[in-house]
Amino acid sequence: WKDPVVALVQAIKERGLEGGSIGIDEMGTTPAYWDRLVEALPTTRISRASEVFRHVRTIKTAEEIRRLREVAQITERSIDAALAQARPGATELDMARAFHHQSISDGAFPVLGCIGSGPRTAMSNVMPSSRQLQAGDIIRFDVGGRYRHYRADIARNASLGEPSAKVKQYHRAIRVGLDRARELIRPGVKTAHVFEEVVKTVRKEGLPHYQRNHVGHGIGLDGYDAPNLTPSSTEVFEEGMVICIETPYYELGFAGLQVEDTLCVTADGVDSFMTTGTE
Repeated sequence: WKDPVVALVQAIKERGLEGGSIGIDEMGTTPAYWDRLVEALPTTRISRASEVFRHVRTIKTAEEIRRLREVAQITERSIDAALAQARPGATELDMARAFHHQSISDGAFPVLGCIGSGPRTAMSNVMPSSRQLQAGDIIRFDVGGRYRHYRADIARNASLGEPSAKVKQYHRAIRVGLDRARELIRPGVKTAHVFEEVVKTVRKEGLPHYQRNHVGHGIGLDGYDAPNLTPSSTEVFEEGMVICIETPYYELGFAGLQVEDTLCVTADGVDSFMTTGTE
């Protein structure tokens, strides 16, 4: 076909759908393509339906769960490959190359590769640079590839040498917060309730000034599927959702720390996809 619009119009006509009502995921359609589609199908009611598709994608099939588990574990192996390069004098880019090489070798494609060291870890979406690692550096990963169309998004931290008492205290606090989320999540529980409990836990466990606007999100074809774990969310957890739970903390001039796991909501709790811990 000459282009995607021509192909889509032909498919609609061949299936006898012209003149009916069709929902389009407008988030993946350019305005120019949308206008051409409306022009080519003047008797068809075409509606923006991204929220409908987002809702439908919330509950994952067994095959979707399998792919999401695989890409999460590919990402874990890729972090291990990156950390094998971590030594004084190596650069963030050295780690990034090792990370993406491992992902590609395992059948995934690069998407998210936030890898920072030292004070650069406090940049929320840090991109790897030529900065050389130094003894005592914190290294933060917020990373994930795409495997057979499905996304990963996990976060881990490392220390090039013994971490400071402050790092240990803050890192423990965000880990306990993530553990609290795993304890609470089950079908019927409100996402807003989990948000409130996670933030409360992190503050209680050693990070009293902790602030977040979300502590997790769904994941699937998109890096941010429903639901969102925010204070204003009205969503509830359902069996079959795949969720990324995260408790990032960024402090300019100090460091950024982040733990993020991927898990599936089951009938009586959660099934973690992770083979590595957050310690």
